[in-house]
Amino acid sequence: MKRLDKSIFQNAPRILLGAFFLCSSCEEKATPKEPSAKNSEPVENPIPVNGTGSVIQKTPATPSGTKDAASETGEGIRFMAYNIENYLTMTRYVKGGGKISSPKDPKEVSALIKIIVDEKPDILGICEIGTEEDLQDLQTRLKAAGLNLPHYVHTGGIDSTRRLGILSVFPIAGNHSKQELVYEINGHERMMGRGILDVTIDLPGGTTHFIGLHLKSKRELEDFDQAEIRLNEARLAREHCDAIFADDANARIVLYGDMNDTRKTPPLQMLMGKYKSDTYMGDVFAKDSREHLWTHFWSYQQQYARFDWVMISPAVYPNVDKKNSYIADPKIWNDASDHRAVVVTLKK
Repeated sequence: MKRLDKSIFQNAPRILLGAFFLCSSCEEKATPKEPSAKNSEPVENPIPVNGTGSVIQKTPATPSGTKDAASETGEGIRFMAYNIENYLTMTRYVKGGGKISSPKDPKEVSALIKIIVDEKPDILGICEIGTEEDLQDLQTRLKAAGLNLPHYVHTGGIDSTRRLGILSVFPIAGNHSKQELVYEINGHERMMGRGILDVTIDLPGGTTHFIGLHLKSKRELEDFDQAEIRLNEARLAREHCDAIFADDANARIVLYGDMNDTRKTPPLQMLMGKYKSDTYMGDVFAKDSREHLWTHFWSYQQQYARFDWVMISPAVYPNVDKKNSYIADPKIWNDASDHRAVVVTLKK
């Protein structure tokens, strides 16, 4: 990946004031200034796979003009975790006032495709995809741009608008996703908003679970505490991981997604588990080209934060190529999404 020169971002001016909504709307974007750095193609013969969630698995021949990412990159297997910001049809605010129902802006889609294709992921874990047709649309656009990821899973929870998806150059060995997960707050039952995406993929290092999450946003609710919702969703996800470890103490797990929370908060501590234990989900600790750690810009609050995480089980840790694991920071990142992607390379 072409890295940005550090000097480009020195002495950046103040961030323009914004008045936009997070998660519940799509705003008229202005590219934010950086904070200062301180350490800081159709389906042929589809074969369904048993399990919750919609899965299409096929082994098509690669057409001329496209390359499977795994055969092109030499340094390892590239996994990319990315909140692609409302790749769906929804009510959006328009310049000058008013609202319309529309898909993601074509300019944003164009920037998104470029970022993903430039990174050449072998496996792409997605937050904020809409319908299965939306995921297929993204898959088709990526293929037309030269990145062929023929296998996918689309799933989610009670939230019928924003869903989870994964695209892969490798066949999906199993789908263990959970859509109907219930928890209780003050005697009231609630269902997990986006559910848990869990697929297994056979990699050179062994069969690996890729578990995708999108926890409750920080948008406040009238009847429930958003932080308590997020903690309960994290608990359900951790219980899902613990069940995998109970079946196989050496399970290979890559846990990723938009957690909508930061380091040392209860949801993140819940997901990681006991430090240095056999089931501890360690942070990959990816940084961008300027040693920054943030992955999300909330324009309304003029706030940069690290909401997007990739955590790994002890069995995966030795396979992580830390030098080739990072936060993608192209100049056009904010033209595509309010999040930046995390790329993790696993040694072959």
